[in-house]
Amino acid sequence: MRTLLERPVSFRLSASAYHRYEASAAQLGMRLSQYLRFRLESDDNMSDQIAQLRLTLLDAGPALEEGQTVNPLLIEMLLLLRRFASPADVRTVHHELERQQLEPWSPD
Repeated sequence: MRTLLERPVSFRLSASAYHRYEASAAQLGMRLSQYLRFRLESDDNMSDQIAQLRLTLLDAGPALEEGQTVNPLLIEMLLLLRRFASPADVRTVHHELERQQLEPWSPD
């Protein structure tokens, strides 16, 4: 059963953002409104998953196997977050870690 969409939302976008989202929607064969709703709902889902992972880590977190130096769950979270972060966001976080005298993780 389809959910009844009864509350319209309107907002303004810059011309460049409008064209970028419109092109992305067209690539997926969606109308702009469908695409933006999909993006918003996807973000909600990602937020829920991150919250669940956080609770898992706080509760007990999976134990490290012998010989492991890093928790695989933490690496998975890092890689998922980096997928959505721009290079500028990563640099900002690395600068903050360095300011706090922590060494940023690097795959190298």
